[in-house]
Amino acid sequence: MRRLHFCVVVLLALSPVEGLSLWIARGDAQTPKTALTVALETELDRFPARTSIYVKDLKTGAEATVRAGESFNSQSVIKIPIMVRAFQLAEEGKLDLDARVTLGRADLRDGTGVFQYADLGLAPTVRDLILQMIITSDNTATDQITTKVGGVDELNAWLARSGYTMRMLNRGHEYRRKLLARLDPRLAGITPEETTGLQYALSDNPLFELYRPLFRGERAAWLDVVRNPANRRSHAENQRKLMVEDRNYWLGDISADEIGRMLEGIERGTIASPASCAIMRTFLRRQLAGSRRLPHFVDVPVAHKTGDSGNIANDVGIIYARSGPIVIAVLVNGITGSYGEAEDRIGRIGKLVVDHFDASTPLGSVEPAQSSDRKRVIQPAGYKPTPSPLSPGILVGDTLYLSGSTGGDPVTGQLVKGAFEPEMRQIMANVQTVLAAADMRLADVVVVTAYLAEMSDFARFNEIYKEYFTSTPLPTRSTVAVKELARGARLELTMTAVRSR
Repeated sequence: MRRLHFCVVVLLALSPVEGLSLWIARGDAQTPKTALTVALETELDRFPARTSIYVKDLKTGAEATVRAGESFNSQSVIKIPIMVRAFQLAEEGKLDLDARVTLGRADLRDGTGVFQYADLGLAPTVRDLILQMIITSDNTATDQITTKVGGVDELNAWLARSGYTMRMLNRGHEYRRKLLARLDPRLAGITPEETTGLQYALSDNPLFELYRPLFRGERAAWLDVVRNPANRRSHAENQRKLMVEDRNYWLGDISADEIGRMLEGIERGTIASPASCAIMRTFLRRQLAGSRRLPHFVDVPVAHKTGDSGNIANDVGIIYARSGPIVIAVLVNGITGSYGEAEDRIGRIGKLVVDHFDASTPLGSVEPAQSSDRKRVIQPAGYKPTPSPLSPGILVGDTLYLSGSTGGDPVTGQLVKGAFEPEMRQIMANVQTVLAAADMRLADVVVVTAYLAEMSDFARFNEIYKEYFTSTPLPTRSTVAVKELARGARLELTMTAVRSR
């Protein structure tokens, strides 16, 4: 069975004050949490999804993890080990990267990728197929390269020999066929080509015309099955539920720590030859998907691979921070809220990690005070959610005074769109960023003052507020209706926090 880690903290102290970290009970033992781990836990707790993260600074060896050993549906993240194995076989002379593969209709696969849109007879090289498997997550290319490395069983045998527990569980067309068979048992035995055609019919994709000749006679009834409105709804619900909860419908089974270890091997040039690893890093840096995830809010290069479905948004990779390369794996399964918002949250985690390791004073570090009431400005790196002349926070002893916050994006400084709820959630993200920079949490907040442009928003304000403030005692609070707020904001919050640990 896969080992499970719950909120596990890792390793090297990032600064002298990390030794002052919060401790938690775990059975009879105690495990220290670094400030970075606490900040990551806070971010993950805000996801309306099941989440996991693994972070490792390859320069210092420092790690931070949250549920990093738990099992998740990889979706297309499993394409990284397929790539690694392909390059290993090429080095052994068992795979020719320059060989060309002619693609016919039977080879095409629906979903992500570009080859399905090309004219039949296109003949990319094996190297081209690997590239597209990574940068556009091409499913046609993935199926071809999976065959080239010996198929699913041989891939998994190699992973086991290499000391990994991660596995590829299905080819893409296999779990799609299983989902279609839930609509009609007759579809359990269809070919990969027929599966692709029915997937296009299910979504009314014009590419179905290429497959229409397959569905004549008795097979024509299959089109009625997948186009039935009730079946379409059932299929969408099955996909949403089973691809998260049932491994029989997963593309791959991975954990954040194991895929992080594989990425470290790629970066260090140890999992294949240095030359092959350099090519793999180049492919990962050419990534065309997931721009709203790890790369979204950082200004340094990111080599990464996403894994997606309707309610799955994974992203794993190597961030080339100014302080050195950082391996990061963020797994997000079972999203119940906005998909785009979940992607942005992954981006903010990437920025939090980069700011922590690149900052001259790391997250949670406190300069030695000459007296208990010495004032210190709390200014997270790259954080500027408002153009107003102010400090995000002032720490006096153990008391943090936070400036009033409206829903400004901390990178652009622009008010987020979508009115009340997006603004409030952005405010709470901003507040937690400032708190984390002072080695504090929402549980340390003792006073909240809320200014609402419309008192009609009061009920919704309370609902969202209760999602974030869950520790007792709750902060004291005042709520005031005002005539107008800066930049047309719907609300502004100001807080005071006192260090409780």
